[in-house]
Amino acid sequence: MATTTWHRSLAARHVAVMVGYVAVGSLLLLTWLSYQQQQEARHLFATLAQNDVEFVQRLNLPRSERLARDLQRLLRLDIHFRQRRKMEPLPPIPVEEAAALMGTSASRQVHQLPTGREALILNLDADYDMIFIREPPTVMLTLWHPTTGFALIVFWLFSAVLAWVIGRQVVGPVSGLTRRLQGFFAEPHRLLPETERDDEIGRLASALTQARDELGEERRRREQSERLALLGRVATGLAHEIKNPLASIQLHAQLVESAELDLESQTSLRHLLAEVRVIEGLVNQWLYLARPAAPRRQALDSIALLQETAELLRPQAEHAGVILTLPAHQPAQANHISGDRQRLQQVFRNVMINAIQAMPSGGELRIGLAVVNQTIVFSFHDDGPGFTSAALDRGEELFFTEKEGGMGVGLNVAQEIISAHEGQMTLKNHPEEGALVEITLPMSKS
Repeated sequence: MATTTWHRSLAARHVAVMVGYVAVGSLLLLTWLSYQQQQEARHLFATLAQNDVEFVQRLNLPRSERLARDLQRLLRLDIHFRQRRKMEPLPPIPVEEAAALMGTSASRQVHQLPTGREALILNLDADYDMIFIREPPTVMLTLWHPTTGFALIVFWLFSAVLAWVIGRQVVGPVSGLTRRLQGFFAEPHRLLPETERDDEIGRLASALTQARDELGEERRRREQSERLALLGRVATGLAHEIKNPLASIQLHAQLVESAELDLESQTSLRHLLAEVRVIEGLVNQWLYLARPAAPRRQALDSIALLQETAELLRPQAEHAGVILTLPAHQPAQANHISGDRQRLQQVFRNVMINAIQAMPSGGELRIGLAVVNQTIVFSFHDDGPGFTSAALDRGEELFFTEKEGGMGVGLNVAQEIISAHEGQMTLKNHPEEGALVEITLPMSKS
């Protein structure tokens, strides 16, 4: 009788705790998710606006109403240019919104306007700011939505009944298993004694052990998949919009190149074409993330490939005071690799740009090449501060970056391309000083 009373009391407490936990947890979870949804929407808004500002800065586009209208159609946002000395946006903009923004300085803070819309003001240059205005995002999760309320009530009732049944039938062995589950998923090598049982509890313990091991791997795959899915949607649309005017610019520049020009014009035209190729490489980089393609292999001279890439980056290196040191020539057949010229140049370009940016006060980027066991080892050693511990652990992870204004894409794309070529990329710090990136690729068999 005492045992029966004890089990009934434990089951009743179990039901009460379960109902309270589910009720409070559901409300807090929905509230938290709604808040997170709003914060994520604002973060995406700020990121999109910042990318648009960088786009206008990079191409040095005119600060005109026509450009603002074109960007509005592209991004589906209200966009305005504001002269900083007047601290008022160019027309057209509603009077009440203009009054709210009057005198507001540029920052990454999203402002709530009297009309209910949200505004973000970012600095464009010494004379202009850019103002981005959007409708407030729709919050899908709300405590007052009829469907949400009905689902919560059903879930609470079902949880209460289920908790009572479980408390009556399996409260003893499950309580013991539950006590051992504290911190179980945080300890990869910990075992549960219940796995030795030859019943449902034993099979449950075994399943939990297997699920714990698979969960970590699945979580990493899911995070990567979600990031790539978002990136694919944004990158594909934006990249295609950029490629059309870029191709037109390149075509007209090549037509001008065929004409007779003075030395200064020829130099300017070469710089223009080089910058077009840089933008084209960035666009292809984003498209590669969205839709990875198999490499188009051909026999390539490794040193010639490095020299072509370095020549494209030489103006940037000279501007930063960085000396590019390339390996000496070797017999052609001794350094041939089989790969995709455009993709491998993209890898080398990303690595070199990172090295140049790591030396803002100038320095030397030493590029080496060695043949090791039928492979070509490319080394990039700079005079910068080297990789941090976090960068060594997560440097090739998508969206991880420690550079201000960086997006954490370059090294991830490089790693994917090298893997597609059956190669390997390694990040380390040089024993003396600076960062060292090593890329190993198989030699050409032909």
